Amino acid sequence: MPLAKNRPTRTPTAVGPYHLEKQLGRGGAGTVYKSLNRLTGLPVAVKLLDANLLSDSRRQYRFAQEFQAASKLDHPNIVRALDFGMDGGQGYLVMEYVDGETLGELIDRTGKLSEADAVRIVLQVAQGLGYAHRRKIIHRDVKPDNILIRKDGQVKLTDFGLAKDLTSARHVTQAATGLGTPHFMAPEQYENAKNATAASDIYALAATLYTALTGTVPFDSVQSLLSLAKKLTDEPPSPRAVEPAVSEHVDAAVRRGLNPDPLKRPTSCLKFCRLVSGEGLFAGGRKSGALKVRGSDRVERRTAARLRRPHGTVCVILNGSMSRKPDENDEWSAVVSDVSTTGVGLLMARRFEKGTQMLVPLERTDGRTTDRWVEVVRVIKDAYGHWFHGCSLLTPLSETELDDLTRR
Repeated sequence: MPLAKNRPTRTPTAVGPYHLEKQLGRGGAGTVYKSLNRLTGLPVAVKLLDANLLSDSRRQYRFAQEFQAASKLDHPNIVRALDFGMDGGQGYLVMEYVDGETLGELIDRTGKLSEADAVRIVLQVAQGLGYAHRRKIIHRDVKPDNILIRKDGQVKLTDFGLAKDLTSARHVTQAATGLGTPHFMAPEQYENAKNATAASDIYALAATLYTALTGTVPFDSVQSLLSLAKKLTDEPPSPRAVEPAVSEHVDAAVRRGLNPDPLKRPTSCLKFCRLVSGEGLFAGGRKSGALKVRGSDRVERRTAARLRRPHGTVCVILNGSMSRKPDENDEWSAVVSDVSTTGVGLLMARRFEKGTQMLVPLERTDGRTTDRWVEVVRVIKDAYGHWFHGCSLLTPLSETELDDLTRR
């Protein structure tokens, strides 16, 4: 049965079992309210969808399909889609409520962020985005206004998966608010939203990092959207040219992510993370989280102390154990903060309990990987929404293997 097409003339005070309390923001697809689930007493975020998004049966079908896909994304860095429905002709979507502010609001309030803070935030977004990409879901509207930062530092990407079929490129352009969606849109997506791929999301992620580093959007001098579309085919902008404090490797990562040719961008969020997560990510060391190296071997202690950025610092781990095949659907991005012959330190969005075993692919300098089973022996909450896992290697590395993993 098709959903009702009659439209409300004014904003309701409630939809379904949800009481609307306070407007949180407005975007291209509708208006979001902090709301109360009257059945559970728990806070939620309810988006009242614009009428033109449900104007025909095809859009209704795509809306339902996209909600089903988004509701299956269960990741600490993604805002969970909980419910959707119609009430008196008003379409609504219910999402997890996040108590915090958007990255866009943070940039408006404080201006540019430090490189360490900008990279930490974008790294969390990339983990959630990569998780969705591996499940064949493209976001198509990654931007600072769609990135929520909780008060404890955890970062969550919102409107996940819903923009893909609900919003045409033309609609997004006309409804752009805040920092301006077109500035974050890849050239191929700007021409036709159906062309959007994971590479398009990576472009938007790089544009978001550029904005966090500089306090301005890419191509900020462009006035008209038509000339913007042409400008997007030019040389990628350099954040270092605007903010000299940006490191060379982060500048290079942003410019590569903003390449107008999608084939020349990083091929995955994982590879983009590898480009941006340099020494700046762990500047100042991690005294509270650094993995203690067992034994008294001088070479091992020296190597572990200096290697906060081993080659291929970002990887995808599989949860499992040596006694059974790892579950390929239970994979998580991790940042390797340090490594020794007997242990490895991992930063992840998800917290694993002590005793958990994981398969960790450690990338060597020749591009191949050395897979090692590890067991979590220590867990510490990171100040930026991650969990540090001190892990013991169940099969130690030889000094030759360690050197091959960590040689710059």
